[in-house]
Amino acid sequence: MLIPRTLSILRPSITAKNLTSTALLSSSSQSSILTMSLDPKANAALSMACAMSLHFFGYEFARGSNMALFTSNTFGFGPDSASYYTLAMTCVSPMSMVLLLGYGRLLDAKGPKRALVTSIGFCMVILALFGVAISTIGGQYYDTIPIVLLGNDTNWTMSRLLVWASFVFQNSYAHLLYAQMWSFLGSIFTPSQAGTYYSYVAGLSSIASMIAGASVSTIVTWSGVPGLLGVASLSLFGALVLASRAYSISEKNGFDPSLEMVQKSQKKKKSRQNSNEKDDTLNKRDLLHQVQEGADLFRRVPVLAALFFETITFQSLCTVLNTSLVTQLKNAVPNDQSRAAWTGRFYGATNGLSTLFQFLIMPALSQRVDPKSLWKWMPLIPALCAIFQVLSRSVVMGALSSPMLPLYLVAFSFFTAKTMDYSLRNVLAELVYVPLDFDSRYMGKEIIAVFANRFGKSGMAVILSGLQFLLGASSGNGKLLIGMALFVSLGWWVSCISLSSRLMNQDDAERAVGNRLNDAAGKDERNNGKQKKDS
Repeated sequence: MLIPRTLSILRPSITAKNLTSTALLSSSSQSSILTMSLDPKANAALSMACAMSLHFFGYEFARGSNMALFTSNTFGFGPDSASYYTLAMTCVSPMSMVLLLGYGRLLDAKGPKRALVTSIGFCMVILALFGVAISTIGGQYYDTIPIVLLGNDTNWTMSRLLVWASFVFQNSYAHLLYAQMWSFLGSIFTPSQAGTYYSYVAGLSSIASMIAGASVSTIVTWSGVPGLLGVASLSLFGALVLASRAYSISEKNGFDPSLEMVQKSQKKKKSRQNSNEKDDTLNKRDLLHQVQEGADLFRRVPVLAALFFETITFQSLCTVLNTSLVTQLKNAVPNDQSRAAWTGRFYGATNGLSTLFQFLIMPALSQRVDPKSLWKWMPLIPALCAIFQVLSRSVVMGALSSPMLPLYLVAFSFFTAKTMDYSLRNVLAELVYVPLDFDSRYMGKEIIAVFANRFGKSGMAVILSGLQFLLGASSGNGKLLIGMALFVSLGWWVSCISLSSRLMNQDDAERAVGNRLNDAAGKDERNNGKQKKDS
C-alpha cells in the first residue's frame, strides 16, 4: 500500500547519525499500521496529514457554497456577479492581512501549537455563523444598506452583505490554516524525506477534496446552499482535534517544533541581559514592528523573496482564469444548486487527477529530477494552454455557437492550472521551506501563503475592476481576459526561473536540517537532564 509506506519514518532515538540519514525506510517500510502507530513521528505526521485532509474536505463545501451564493439571484448578485466578484477579491488582501497579524501575535505569545488550534477554532466558528445567518435571513429584500461602489449608488440587502463577507472570508482563511500544518511537517521531515513523502501527504488532501467535491451535489439537496458552510465547520472540528494531537505527540517525544523557537528566544534574552537592553517584546507586537520584522526576514533569506513574487504571479494567473470561469458559468448554468454541483464536480475532477499525479508520478519524479529543473519547466503547460485558448477562441468560436463552449474553453485552462498547482507546485513550494530556520518556516511561510497568495489575487482583481470601470462589461469576458492570461502565464514562468536559481542544492539542505535537528535535540536533552536533577 502506498500510504502506509509513507508513514514509516524516523524512530524516536535521536542521534546525529539518525537525524541526517537518507536511508530511513530500508527495513520499516513493510511494517504494519499497528507497528507504525508505535512510531511517534509517524503517528504525528499521520495525524497532521489527516487534519490537513479534513481542512481541505471542508473547504470544498465552503467554496462551492460561497460561489453559488455569490452568483445567486436570490442571495447574491445575480447577473452582476462578475463585476462584484473582482471587487470582492480586492477585499481579500486586507482580510488576509488581519488574519496574518493575528497569527503573528499568537505565534509570538503562545507558540505554534496554540496558534494553529486557535486559528482552526476561530475559522470553524465564523463559518458556522455565516451559514446560520444566511439561512435565517434568506433572500428577503429588507434592511437595504446604501453603498457606493465605483461611483455608483446601490442598495444591498442584508443577505448580499453577508454573502459578500462570507465570500471574502472563505478566500482568506484556507492558506492561513494549511500553511501552519505544512510548517509542522516541514519541521519534522528531512529534505530527502520531504521529497519522497510530501506528494503522498498532498495526495491525501486531494482525495479528501475529490470526495467532498463529488458529494456537494448530493448534500446540497438536503442541507441547502448555506448549509454547506455548516458541513465545512464540522470538518474543521475534526481537523482541530487531529492537529492538536500531532503537536501533543511531538511534545511528549522530543521533536516539538517550538523547541527551536524557545532556543531562539533564550538567545535573545541572554543577549539583552548582556547588553542591559530592556525586554519590550510585548510593546513591539504592533503592525509597524511586524512589517519591519517581515522585511528583515526576506532580506536575510532571499529565496523567500523569490517565492513571494512567484506566488503573486501564479495567483494573478488563477484570478484571471477564475474571473472568466465565474462569468461563463453564470451565463451557462443559471440555477443556483446546479451551479454549486457543477463547481463541486469541477474541483472534484481537478483533485482526482491531481491525486493520480501525486501518488503515481510525483514520488518517482521527485527522486529523479532536481527541484530546480521542475521549477524551470513547470509553467510550460499552463502557458501552452493559454496559447491554445487564444487559438481556440479565434478558430473554433466562429464555427460553433454553443453557449457551453466558452465555459468549456475557460474551464479547461483553469483545470490545467489548478491541477498543476495541486499536484506539483504546492509540493515544490513546501520543499523550499524544509531547510530554512524557524522564522522562515513559520512566519515567512505564513506571509507568503496568506498575504502573497491573496495579494496576487486582490492585485489582479483591482486591475480587472479598473478595466471593468473603464471599458464596461466587455472586460468581464472575451479576448481581454484571454490575452491577460497568456501575458501573466509568461510572467509566472520568469519568476519560476528566478526562484530556481536561489534554491539550495540537496547536500546543503540535508546538512542544514541535520544541524537544526541536532541543536533542538541537544536542547531537549539538556532540559530533561535539568528537570531530573531538580527533582
